[in-house]
Amino acid sequence: MSTHQVLPPAREMTDFEQHVYECTYMIGKEAADVRWDVDAQECNLRFESATRGPPTKVAFTLTITPSLSNRLGSLHGGCAATLIDILSTTILLGVSTPGKFGFGGVSRNLRLTYLRPVPIGTEARIVCEVMHVGKRLALLRAEIQKADTGDVCVVGEHEKANTDPEVDQRI
Repeated sequence: MSTHQVLPPAREMTDFEQHVYECTYMIGKEAADVRWDVDAQECNLRFESATRGPPTKVAFTLTITPSLSNRLGSLHGGCAATLIDILSTTILLGVSTPGKFGFGGVSRNLRLTYLRPVPIGTEARIVCEVMHVGKRLALLRAEIQKADTGDVCVVGEHEKANTDPEVDQRI
């Protein structure tokens, strides 16, 4: 039984939003699954919106829980990195094409700047944007914000390398 439950918005989604939402299927833990991940149900992770753009963006909301926090009672830096890594990849999967990031690629560089703490119990919004997608590399940008004020707490740049097999274009 999976605890995966990225909740959809209460409204009807566009076709693009539905596609990006379906890319969140990888998020969450299954009972027999032992890997580094985010428990979508525990933090009440919710899909908010996605736009094909430009700019191409996706937004999620979640609650900062004790399991995501450090000893000071705010979002742990490593958890922020995991959230940005996983959630920014969903928008990359949403714009992927055969042979070009269809498997999400692998992280090449993940750079975060921590601006202010996000305390336990805070509703946070994570907005991820596609900056560039090439044949081999992609650059994504993300912000973790306080949902009620819009204050930016963490800014991330996520560079990914394509791992898809080559697609033969010959007929």
